[in-house]
Amino acid sequence: MNRINKKYLIYLSAIAVIFIYSCTTTGEEKYHKLVKQELAKGTKVDSLFLGISFGMTSKTFFGYCWELNKKGIISDGSNNTMVLYKVDSGLKYPASMNFYPDFIDNKISNMRVTFQYNAWAPWNKAQFADSLLPDLLHLYKKWYPAGNDFIALTNKERKTIYVKVDGNRRITLGKYDDMIVKVDFTDLLIEEKIKNQHGIK
Repeated sequence: MNRINKKYLIYLSAIAVIFIYSCTTTGEEKYHKLVKQELAKGTKVDSLFLGISFGMTSKTFFGYCWELNKKGIISDGSNNTMVLYKVDSGLKYPASMNFYPDFIDNKISNMRVTFQYNAWAPWNKAQFADSLLPDLLHLYKKWYPAGNDFIALTNKERKTIYVKVDGNRRITLGKYDDMIVKVDFTDLLIEEKIKNQHGIK
């Protein structure tokens, strides 16, 4: 297994095990049924956001982001290790969206995204992640209106998360801490392929 696959599997474990497989029995069954149903369709849904998609090579991704940066659409994100997109409308308060992909075979297979309200502070309870999550869910329903709706899953670690599966694309929203809401885009075809290769059920 190469280093990229190891990194991806560690990440896969964090997301799939913590977010999905520790959900309530009813939620887990509903999720697995939905995934099976969507993958059986053979429909590919690769679009992510801002013109970025699954399967985009690292060279194309970096070149594309460079062009968006020159246009002032994005900038350097958290610790200069992510890409920053300012969300100034659609939410109750202005927010920051930081994102960065994982690459398998030099192609985007997963996109890690974090959101936080810009004016978050320990004393500013109105802009905690508890308020951001439902606000963001509402925005994502507008951003991704086609296909299946988000389903709520109960998880002991993260409480409630929201998952949308359309074809091979899974979108997962969940509170990370008091400040951050995490959103993950996963290509289920790649996930299934890697799980099968390494005997992960």
